[in-house]
Amino acid sequence: MKKRKINAVKLGVFVLTGLVILVFALYTLGKNKTLFGSSLELKTRFRDVNGLLLGNNVRFSGIDVGSVQGIKILNDTIVEVTMTLEKRMRKYIRTNSLVSLGTDGLIGNRVINITAIGGSAPFVEGGEMLPSREELNTEKMLQTLYGTNENVGRITEELLQTVHLINTSTALSNLLNDKSLSTNLSGSLLHLHETSKNASILMKDAIATLQQAREGQGTLAVLLNDTTLATEIKQVVTQIQVLETSSQRLVSDVNQIVATLEKDVQQGDGTVNALLRDSLMAESLRATIENAEKGTAAFALNMEALKSNVLFRRYFKKQEKKARN
Repeated sequence: MKKRKINAVKLGVFVLTGLVILVFALYTLGKNKTLFGSSLELKTRFRDVNGLLLGNNVRFSGIDVGSVQGIKILNDTIVEVTMTLEKRMRKYIRTNSLVSLGTDGLIGNRVINITAIGGSAPFVEGGEMLPSREELNTEKMLQTLYGTNENVGRITEELLQTVHLINTSTALSNLLNDKSLSTNLSGSLLHLHETSKNASILMKDAIATLQQAREGQGTLAVLLNDTTLATEIKQVVTQIQVLETSSQRLVSDVNQIVATLEKDVQQGDGTVNALLRDSLMAESLRATIENAEKGTAAFALNMEALKSNVLFRRYFKKQEKKARN
């Protein structure tokens, strides 16, 4: 009797142990953990794991190679994730591989994706911290899309209002129905075309003139390349200066003569008094003075023309600057 009880207890312990082992094996296999083989542990860090859970799959190049072993909050902005991978992955995963969060399907469980970057980085040995890449935030994308839709709605509403104003505008309707508008517009375009054509011809002529000047041909080339022209211009300018000085002296002498004449007239003496009384002599003197005034005016006009001349303009500008200084 006692032997039966002992056997029953042994059987119960054996069955219970088998059940525990079976449950553990099923749990381990369900979490993609290696039951009998060795494993490889890697870590990474994220700002937000977005619902990642322990036991979620870890994929390399789209293949399940491990699972999430641990999730630890380091501070208010960093979450550390520990991954357990198959040990054979040492031959394929390098230390510069990027870790990112993904979704198993459209609305499935969260997964971790490891993407190979390539290069000459060493392969992992275990315990390395892999760099992570933040995924696109779907919530932020939806918020941005919502804002964009609102803006599109406002633009559409304003566009409808603008079209309504255009349809109900009397001035615009009259403008569109004005038959003379097309005629005037055609004439304006024709004038614009002619102006553009003339400008094009003018530019071609200018380019041709410059090309001739570069080749040493034409009047412009002679003016630019003639070394004796500058000497001749200086001589002409010197003569003009002498003439200007002489004219100033002449004006001074005339002023002195006029002053003397006024004095003689007031005193009633001298030749001036006789000239005033002699009508013929006075008329001759008047004609002489008029001729002198005309000559002075003509000289002034010649001086102004010389100042406007391209060859002497720079010289007169220099003289004006010297006079100001």
